[in-house]
Amino acid sequence: MRAWLRVTHDEGPCQRSLHVAAIWRDKMLCFGGYDGSNRVNDCWEFDFGKRSWSLVVPASGSPPTPRDRHVAVVWGSSFYVFAGFDGTSRVNDFHEFSFGSSSWAPVRALSGLAPSPRHSHAAVVYHDSLYVFGGYDGSYRCDFHEFNFVTCAWSPITSDGRVPRARYRATTVVHEHAMYLFGGHDGTRHLNDVHVFDFGARAWSGLQAEGPAPIPRDSHVAVTHGHSMFVFGGSTGSAMNDFHELRLDARKWQPVQASGYAPGHRFCHVAVVHKDSLYVFGGYDGSNRLNDFLEFKFGFGGTDIPASSLITDLRQLVDSETLSDVTFLVDGLPVRAHKVLCMRCSYFRALLTGEMLESRASEIAINDVRHPIFLALLEYLYTDNVDIALDIAMELFQAADQFGVERLKRMCESKMLASIHVENAATIFHAADQHAAKSLREKCLNFILTNFDAVTRTASFEEMGRVNVELVFEILKSRSN
Repeated sequence: MRAWLRVTHDEGPCQRSLHVAAIWRDKMLCFGGYDGSNRVNDCWEFDFGKRSWSLVVPASGSPPTPRDRHVAVVWGSSFYVFAGFDGTSRVNDFHEFSFGSSSWAPVRALSGLAPSPRHSHAAVVYHDSLYVFGGYDGSYRCDFHEFNFVTCAWSPITSDGRVPRARYRATTVVHEHAMYLFGGHDGTRHLNDVHVFDFGARAWSGLQAEGPAPIPRDSHVAVTHGHSMFVFGGSTGSAMNDFHELRLDARKWQPVQASGYAPGHRFCHVAVVHKDSLYVFGGYDGSNRLNDFLEFKFGFGGTDIPASSLITDLRQLVDSETLSDVTFLVDGLPVRAHKVLCMRCSYFRALLTGEMLESRASEIAINDVRHPIFLALLEYLYTDNVDIALDIAMELFQAADQFGVERLKRMCESKMLASIHVENAATIFHAADQHAAKSLREKCLNFILTNFDAVTRTASFEEMGRVNVELVFEILKSRSN
């Protein structure tokens, strides 16, 4: 059975976020991070057999300077730390901790140039090389570098295909002969795209998956187990504790259902896989740094219970004549529906139970909503979920507001919050004002004030001024304050 557990252990590392961790044999090494006051450079080892922590005291050599937002990997019998932020500067130094000699030493490349000093990058090991993608060096990056441990050489990667957009705080994992990149932040918005780098072909490709993807985020964790990538937590502007599985063989997202202890919301945490469990340590919940230690048992060894088909079955009933007992007329097109499922919405409940005149009509006209938007609204009412594309998020938000579907309204709001940019900020601000979306309105206003010169030159700002000049006055007044 899949379940979360608290790991029982003795006293270990202090509360921290922005740290790193990696597995070597039956031990997890945890290094660095930020404890809420200072960057740290202590190194801790958790022994899975003994269920105990111990502080790693090197026999020789000096550990990397205190830092956060670095990366760490294990190759051979060594633990490697690269780059990060030391509290003053971004760095690109490279360090090795040898498990055999219990010593730290700098890694000196024999050829090639290391990536620029940066933090919040992502890294994996494949065969005999370290691969480093993106991060922030004063600009958001999408460069891709390889360090070959055998030749001690850095080299930039030349690849085919479309390179993912620049970002930081994304995750990368390896499955079979490919690296999977997920999420992050591009400086303007959170992301939830998936990109695949084929090591053999040296080529990038986008991955389009079925099912409800995690909402855009950064500072999450991702691991692989079996034929799946698992994504837990992260930040969407707020700390999250949702858990998702991407079946890499089926290219399908699905939420992870688990019993047991419910992990707290967090981002900037670490996660590793040991045997048939995922281990999560530390992070930040938006108020406090954490040092709790959690285990998720994948539970693949039990009875193979087929995945539930309830949501898929209900989704197939949207605009289906099967057992349909009500018809809506939208954009002149009939939409078949089912009263029992529409009753989830208070507007439709009143409409269909005789409280409105329309309840007696053979076809009920729906005004001011386009046909595809109404179908998306119905899909949500039937399944409690819907894939919200950015190009329909505003219209679906307005429809959810019109029909009083508060949770869907918040889902659309979250999608738009993660997608604000110069060209659409005024449009979203205007809509948020019309529909009393407080947090969306506030974030749009802050974005407009920060990017005032660029936003005020857009057509959307000009249109907003024509429709509601009071909003322009509010922006100018806020700017003067």
